[in-house]
Amino acid sequence: MSEKCWACGGAAISEVFRIRNLALSSLILMEDREEARRFPRGDLELVVCEDCGFIYNRAFRPELVDYTMPYESSQVFSPRFRQFADQLIDHLATDYHLAGKEVLEIGCGDASFLQELCKKAGALGFGIDPTFDHNRIEEGSNVSGVAEFYDADHIDLGGDLICCRHTLEHIQPVAEFVSWVRESALSRDGTVVFFEIPDTERILVEGAFWDIYNEHCSYFTVPSLSNLFRSQGFDVIRIGKGFDDQYLLIDAVPGVIDNTTDEAAVIAVVDLASTFGDNVRGEIGSWRRVLEQAHDAGRRTVLWGASSKAVAFLAAVDRDHTVTAAVDINPFKQDKFLPGSGLTVLAPEALLETRPDLVVIMNPVYRNEVTATLEELALSPDVLALGDSLGNKVPA
Repeated sequence: MSEKCWACGGAAISEVFRIRNLALSSLILMEDREEARRFPRGDLELVVCEDCGFIYNRAFRPELVDYTMPYESSQVFSPRFRQFADQLIDHLATDYHLAGKEVLEIGCGDASFLQELCKKAGALGFGIDPTFDHNRIEEGSNVSGVAEFYDADHIDLGGDLICCRHTLEHIQPVAEFVSWVRESALSRDGTVVFFEIPDTERILVEGAFWDIYNEHCSYFTVPSLSNLFRSQGFDVIRIGKGFDDQYLLIDAVPGVIDNTTDEAAVIAVVDLASTFGDNVRGEIGSWRRVLEQAHDAGRRTVLWGASSKAVAFLAAVDRDHTVTAAVDINPFKQDKFLPGSGLTVLAPEALLETRPDLVVIMNPVYRNEVTATLEELALSPDVLALGDSLGNKVPA
């Protein structure tokens, strides 16, 4: 276990939250139910650095997480997510004048975002990710890539824009990683760096235990992300939130090292972290009552969204395996099984046979999409979403 903050090296570390027996990966779907139930598990111990506000899993063991296994994290099948992605692409392509230029995406996954960005901008793209698959690249695309991890051996890679989305939260040596990206950015004049990661402030406020995963070892808020980039020699152009404040977005360029911190902002994060455990216990208790009362009344419950949130939610809440199935619009997830619970992933149309009485939406940003699909299927179950204020009220 680390005794020093991964981001700033500080030693003022306070415990935030512990949880045991989480699936080591929440994005790898299995072909066999029993194999999914036997998926390896690990422990999590969140701590917060009182010097910079960075939160991390002190119990993280990187050797237990296999990022070379194929995983499915694409959200492009959702119109709501495509709207967000399109707005982001417009910003990057237009504000940074990417026409005829080169884009490097670190942790590109299936490279769907990189392909759309390069198509919109008229740019040339290169992606690096341990699961990069040339078969997911559209014919005639001006995007290529390599199935490798980005590390110190790859700082010779560069671009006019270096993009890194939903990768930093998986990195343990965050300071070193950002310093490598700076070296890559210095390989040509005028390079801009863009990162997108989950926002932890919302997680702390909501007690969102469903957003805490084993493979997410690093958790950032606005002050800790800004502190990290400035301490590694970046000038922050802008930093903010997007996708209904679920994501942090940061644009930066190589600059000078700045180790100053906003002490008031850091204290505010530490204070939020101190109440997280109590918030989580309240949320878990409320959701257990929802599932138990539905089950006792003979009502069928399904989750909408076969994602990391579903894996974490089930591990914490569904001790008696009362949930019938998970639903997802991503065809690459359907007819597979969630790690840990072994829950089946169905296509929405399969609900015509399952006919659920209660649907729990794993991400409230998709509520309108989900309810519209249920209406199209002529189904009228009760609908709740993670983050809803439950109190003592549960569907009858």
